[in-house]
Amino acid sequence: MAIVTSNEIMQRVNKLLNDPGFTRWPKDELLNYLNDAQRAIVLRRPDSYTVDVDDFACVVGVKQSLPADALKLIDIPRNASGKAIRGPYNRQVLDDNYDTWYAGKTATEVELYIYDERNPKTFYVYPGVVADINLTLVYSKAPPAIDSAANDSSEVIALDDVYVNAIIEWILYRAYMKDAEYAANPNKSQMHMNAFRSQLGEKSQADVAMMGEEKGN
Repeated sequence: MAIVTSNEIMQRVNKLLNDPGFTRWPKDELLNYLNDAQRAIVLRRPDSYTVDVDDFACVVGVKQSLPADALKLIDIPRNASGKAIRGPYNRQVLDDNYDTWYAGKTATEVELYIYDERNPKTFYVYPGVVADINLTLVYSKAPPAIDSAANDSSEVIALDDVYVNAIIEWILYRAYMKDAEYAANPNKSQMHMNAFRSQLGEKSQADVAMMGEEKGN
């Protein structure tokens, strides 16, 4: 949950840039970098900004399309009836054992789903369903941009506060890219990009470790 506002981040970045009065890097410019930072994080960590909908309506058959605002499917936990859905399942297993499964279109509940990240806006359900069967869907989407008015009104960031440091590193990376003609600043820019990647990498490793501990319990 986020409690840090965009303006708090802007003030912290301004101090790090040593730019009193936002002269070299105006507020609007830094705010654009902040919005870019949130989007960059979601692209690398799709689980950082997700939507949970209980009324996704299937079309008839096995092939389904994610909502228009979706970036990537995270999970399909259950049918509207409450029955759990397994997945993501290996499509090759179905193909090898039941090669006509693509033709299904009469089921009223989904047993499992298939998802291939190489085709991120599409998923398949098994068995194939009649139209308007409702599922609970969890997917990632791009966070909404924060405009100047919202920033001045103490709008909180869209992502969880654990990503604040990564957001700051991205903003500094973009800010120093602006001054790439100065000899030291390209190095500064790359340093902050490396820090950004490190922040997200450490978060991923911590999540994996925690999931391992939960499975062990």
